[in-house]
Amino acid sequence: MTNEDRWRTHQEKAAPILSALHTWMLAPRDLVPEGSAIAKALDYSLKRWAALTRYAKDGAVPIDNNAVENQIRPWATFELVVRWLVTQQQTCGSEHEFDPDGAHEWA
Repeated sequence: MTNEDRWRTHQEKAAPILSALHTWMLAPRDLVPEGSAIAKALDYSLKRWAALTRYAKDGAVPIDNNAVENQIRPWATFELVVRWLVTQQQTCGSEHEFDPDGAHEWA
């Protein structure tokens, strides 16, 4: 699908839904108490509305960032595993149960 085709599809299908959602979010905003969780959620989305709807205005902009997420996932997963292993070492009670450097020095 070309960028032009993607833009047409977004204008045809997504734009009316996004417009209705924006109207729906603006209508109750004045009725919601300041500082409430709903007010924070509405404010967060409304402040970022241009960024949230950018994909519908430009066919070259992807609707999500899955390609980037898939590229960084192995690194993020590795970091989480290392953090978990270090935490386990700190809580296991014996310095020999886990050695993050791979050296095995048994007493």
